[in-house]
Amino acid sequence: MALPQFTHTLDILGRTVGVVIQTHPTSKKLSLRLIAGEDAVKVVSPPHCPEREILDFVVRQKDWIADRLNQQPDKKSYQAGDIIPILGREHKIIRIDPINNNTRTKGSAWLKSEQLFIKSHPEHLPRRVKDFLKKEVRYEINLRAQEKATSIDKKITAIRLKDTTSRWGSCSTQGNLNFSWRLIFAPEEVLDYVVAHEVAHLEHMNHSAAFWTLVDQLTHARIWSQKWLKSNGSILLSYS
Repeated sequence: MALPQFTHTLDILGRTVGVVIQTHPTSKKLSLRLIAGEDAVKVVSPPHCPEREILDFVVRQKDWIADRLNQQPDKKSYQAGDIIPILGREHKIIRIDPINNNTRTKGSAWLKSEQLFIKSHPEHLPRRVKDFLKKEVRYEINLRAQEKATSIDKKITAIRLKDTTSRWGSCSTQGNLNFSWRLIFAPEEVLDYVVAHEVAHLEHMNHSAAFWTLVDQLTHARIWSQKWLKSNGSILLSYS
């Protein structure tokens, strides 16, 4: 997963942990948070704080860091026989040998009967699975975003997939919508909610009452989806 370049790496109780240091102009003290899905932490620092002081702060929090890292879900992979959720429904990965196979199906990847078939050599399978998942989620997001934007008479400038770890979607004042590709693993209702949330920002660049009213007009499971993401977001981020 693409992440900010680690400023440092530290040994935390026998575990190599990446450290990203970010200076914030209004910060008054050092603060620390885990980078979801990674063995890494992000430190927000006041301006001009000495680097040595920042790293000493991280080391002093070693027990907290180790405890939180141990609570993170194990990272998932994409190997033949693995089970992965696609729009919330479990699918088994089936590798088809691209040279010696008896299938007449055209194409390199397809879904059938809760199975994901991928024509691939073993060493290329994880990449081909990920490529298929990104293609699927791009289609789902584009379709929903355009329909919802049209319904409120708004135009989308661009839709992009991102490899984010801190947010599921974003909307710029220029009308650009960004989404985490890992939404492909979430239930369909959750993906629909995130799309509705960002499309609603085309009308309201805030989280006012009018904004939430519009979100509820664009999707039907906002509260449930918010709770689901809060409880299961770390699992989505565990997919490499």
